[in-house]
Amino acid sequence: MTALAHQTPNLSTPIRRRTKIAGRKARKAKMPDPIKLRNELPFFLNGTQNREPCYWNVIPSGNYSQDLKTGGEYARAFLPMLMYNGGASDLGVIVDDMAKAARKLRPDSKGRAIDAVALGFLLEIGGIIQGLIGATAISTAAIKSRDRKRCDDIVKLVESGEVFKGLHRSTLFHNPNASIFD
Repeated sequence: MTALAHQTPNLSTPIRRRTKIAGRKARKAKMPDPIKLRNELPFFLNGTQNREPCYWNVIPSGNYSQDLKTGGEYARAFLPMLMYNGGASDLGVIVDDMAKAARKLRPDSKGRAIDAVALGFLLEIGGIIQGLIGATAISTAAIKSRDRKRCDDIVKLVESGEVFKGLHRSTLFHNPNASIFD
């Protein structure tokens, strides 16, 4: 087959369908492989013939504040997984494996059921969700009011990645009735 044959579009497929397929292929080429992303997570241990995969392979350092920070870093490393359908279900498996790991580490524990790394992970995920809910509400208000400046600010927030950083408030402990908009 000649090089020209490779460049000639398939004319039997309608143009609209060809551009849709080309667009899908281009997006797929740009996106990382979800299995590769999952396997590169710092807390994921791939399975073998003799061992199931472990979605929470973590040994806490014992330094509470450092472990919380590590958990937050792990949560941010996990975020790209949520671009894929499997990401949300992986989150459920991660939480399940957190509970299993806690039982192994402290079978007779009377304190928290999960370690500080797991707690930091969940606090960060919760903060990110809270931040996204706030950004969605602000975006909706800006669009409804046709406030161009607010719309531009939201676009900058999303493009910079700042919208994906968790809010860091302890409203539940300090003021459980506080709103994220306070």
